[in-house]
Amino acid sequence: MLNKFSRRDKKHFSYTGLLFLILLILWLIFAPGRGILALYESQKEIKRLQAENKSLAEENKTLQETLNKLQADPSYLEEKAREEYGMLKENEVLYIFKKKK
Repeated sequence: MLNKFSRRDKKHFSYTGLLFLILLILWLIFAPGRGILALYESQKEIKRLQAENKSLAEENKTLQETLNKLQADPSYLEEKAREEYGMLKENEVLYIFKKKK
């Protein structure tokens, strides 16, 4: 069987194929929103959001416990009212003494 392509044509095809292969690899790496770099950035963002979610869940749990105490425990409610708002009981007087320098 006769060889239809000359040596020069084969070399040209191999360079063209190599060029397309390089372009394909570059596309897989740098494709906007779909490439390997975008995947890496997305994974970093997922890890950051998971850590933030965990932190917020812990904060939510703490706040829920505080809310439950405020609703169920009158002494805790009284303690918070005294600490945060400076409230006093009826007929109670607060004396504040300043330290001498």
